[in-house]
Amino acid sequence: MVVVKKSISVTLKKKKQFIEIITASDEMIGIIDNNKEIERFVKQLDIESWNYMEQLPEDRDLVKSYISYEVIDEPLFLQDKTQLVNMSTLELYISSKGEYIIRDYAQGVETIARISEKAGRFLNAPEDLDLNKHMTAKDILDEWGLDFYVPNSDIEKTDDIENARYYEGETLFTKKELLKTSKEQKIQFYGADKNTLLNEIDDISEIEQYLNGLALNQWEYVDNAPNPGEVECQIVRFMLSRDSNKKELKEMYTQILYKSDGNYYIEEIIPGEYSNRGEFITHYQVSEEIAKYILSYLEFSQE
Repeated sequence: MVVVKKSISVTLKKKKQFIEIITASDEMIGIIDNNKEIERFVKQLDIESWNYMEQLPEDRDLVKSYISYEVIDEPLFLQDKTQLVNMSTLELYISSKGEYIIRDYAQGVETIARISEKAGRFLNAPEDLDLNKHMTAKDILDEWGLDFYVPNSDIEKTDDIENARYYEGETLFTKKELLKTSKEQKIQFYGADKNTLLNEIDDISEIEQYLNGLALNQWEYVDNAPNPGEVECQIVRFMLSRDSNKKELKEMYTQILYKSDGNYYIEEIIPGEYSNRGEFITHYQVSEEIAKYILSYLEFSQE
């Protein structure tokens, strides 16, 4: 797998989140709705020791499913100023060899890994956790009063939990919203590698113009994108660090524009500091028009 992610947030700043535990026979065991218990749950997963795999073995049995829900309310991830609910699922399997394997997926992104015996035993016997057995996921979601959104659709909301996705409607960046995210920002443009800086914009009006010209609502998410072949350029966006009292710009994401079989793709890499889920990598296919628009900012430096 190219993507390494941690779907379940461990941020404890009054984060609205919970985890529903389901058996292989689709029976609910309980809900983890205490943030400190969620933090303990994530630590027990021992994510740093996961041994990533390309696919699940054929001889395996599903044991438990952990379905995580959290409210996305950070300005960086919000579109149309609307809070939304993100859902991810972690499935626990046991292979015929007795190995513990997880499949973690959300928003079309999947991670498969072999985990330690200790983590596997923990996931297989969640009764040690402080579980809420008096409410269902629907009860909590109804209490939140927020909708799930479906990408690339005219349907603005859905009650179908299985179709929960980030909302990807028409995107419009304004100076006001950009400044609310970070008082200072800059975008750097490189060639095929980061050895030579070709252009940089740090004026908020220019950043606003550039971002709106990207037509993000036309980007198509790609589940199995080809590996970067002919790299056209790299774009790095910086914002003020939110975890430091120092006035310091830190990398928010890197976008690699590349071409494969005549089509243009973008690999977007968001560092853990800004994703709350560890490093997050996503691939998109974009039109030639959008690719040429991005490349035009490299040409500015040569005028």
